[in-house]
Amino acid sequence: MKSSKKTFITFFTMFMAVFALAQPTIETTYLPVVNSKFRQVYASSAASITLPSKGANQVWDYANQFPNTTDTFDFSSVDPDQTPYSSFFPSATHAAFSRVPLGINDSSYQYFRIDTNGLESLGFYSILDVYDTVFIASPSERLSPFDWNYGDVVRDTSLVQGDVDDYPYLGGSYNVRIKTYKYKEAVADAYGSLVTPIGTFDDVLIVSEKIHTIDSFFVNLGSGFIPATNSENHYKRIRFIRNNTFGSSFLMELATDTAETQVSFAWYILPTDVGSISGTVYDTTGLAISNGDMILYRENSNFTKNDILATTTVDASGNYTFTDIPYGEYRVACRPDLSIYIDAMTTYVGDTTDWINCQSIFTTGPTSINNDITLVYHPTQLGLGSISGSLQQDYTFSKAGGDPIPGIDIIIEKTPAGNVSNSGASNGSGLFTIDNLNDGDYTLFVDIPGLNMAGSYNFTISGGTAVSSLDFKIGFDSIHPINIPTVVESYSVSNSQVRSYPNPFYSVSTIEIQLKEQSNVQITLLNLLGEVVENVAKDDLRKGSHKYQIGEGLKSSGIYFVKISINNENQTLKLVRK
Repeated sequence: MKSSKKTFITFFTMFMAVFALAQPTIETTYLPVVNSKFRQVYASSAASITLPSKGANQVWDYANQFPNTTDTFDFSSVDPDQTPYSSFFPSATHAAFSRVPLGINDSSYQYFRIDTNGLESLGFYSILDVYDTVFIASPSERLSPFDWNYGDVVRDTSLVQGDVDDYPYLGGSYNVRIKTYKYKEAVADAYGSLVTPIGTFDDVLIVSEKIHTIDSFFVNLGSGFIPATNSENHYKRIRFIRNNTFGSSFLMELATDTAETQVSFAWYILPTDVGSISGTVYDTTGLAISNGDMILYRENSNFTKNDILATTTVDASGNYTFTDIPYGEYRVACRPDLSIYIDAMTTYVGDTTDWINCQSIFTTGPTSINNDITLVYHPTQLGLGSISGSLQQDYTFSKAGGDPIPGIDIIIEKTPAGNVSNSGASNGSGLFTIDNLNDGDYTLFVDIPGLNMAGSYNFTISGGTAVSSLDFKIGFDSIHPINIPTVVESYSVSNSQVRSYPNPFYSVSTIEIQLKEQSNVQITLLNLLGEVVENVAKDDLRKGSHKYQIGEGLKSSGIYFVKISINNENQTLKLVRK
């Protein structure tokens, strides 16, 4: 354990930097990696701990204010489905197991939900020597909004309730109902750098939270519950938080009176075990590759835009290592250098191109070795088709706004065979383009570990189809296509090229004809019954490009056909009006 602590101190000192900081935005919905274990280290003489200054660009030095510890608060992050009491909390997305500090003989499974409201506590299952009790929070307690910014104010009211059997009361054992009403006002009132016994953290935000609780006890003496006692408490929590992708966002906490005159207890967080993950990446020939980026993901996503925990590179022998990471569950992928490994795809441990089918890595010791990858390749594409679009983060799924999401893999599979045909990645502006697609039917997937697509996008490439403006918004639980893309289809008619776009369309679609010689052209719009809706053109046209707009007079949506005749050679196109 001594060497692990030294390793982790080295890990955290990487965060040391200058103290003149930009105002941070803290995403407090980061929870620890699943099955990782952490410890809250408590000061034995909290009354001597100083209170932090407030405002912008502060420096808080607590490196020497925890000389002795009186107790520790161990907790581990677990999947709700792996706990024995998840049935009481069906909407939980995360869970934790912890022991109450300061000599109280109690442990609990705690359940949380991350959604558009942020991080919420749904309640807990208390485990005592004498009795076990489920406590349900209704309404749930908001622990934090989705993100914190300097100056934010959040107010919350919650109620936690549980029934305890055989509770000692008035010399006997009775059924007791316990209710705790909690009223909170939290203010983000400072930011800066925090120095702890294990290292320095920049971009730290302080959230000061005033808390008023009313604990009510009701006892069942045989004829139903009757009020027994009430007690009120007023106190304050000063929480130091940051974007900590491996562990908890909460780095340190001071408990004070509401006037912030004295600290009653204080703790800082310390991961209990850290280790490494390593392996080798091979080409399909069995030779180790020498250029590529390695990506480390958490096993369960925290519903953030691109939940990458760390990146590293493969060395000249194809080896990679992620060091100083807490024990827990992870996924690892290699993104090879495409200038060297042409047609290679981003490949996960388990030799698959998508996160759903990849092999998770569960570290329980100081080293996890032989996590090897053999790259997956797609067939060489030499066609004229292309597809392009963008990825944006927007939890409201609005048509406007949203932050671009770089570095996301776009996977295209041939249908119905399901073989991977091509892939690409979004650039720094969240844009992606995949060219040289052969003719055929395809399905597109956006690969973000932890997030499923709300619906896959199917498209057909025929003689140079170009699909553009295929945009996706990334939400808390899935990936949503938000645009009807512009589809440009290209056809050969009588030694000439015909393109139609957009398709589907709302108001009008354009037919563009590229003639290689003077030609007689006829264009007719037909409905599903083959009836003529409009005679669009009957012209003798010169060599060059000619455009016609179709559909402006249509009054109903549906499927239509465009019959194009060039020098008596016919081609029929299908159009869809939305």
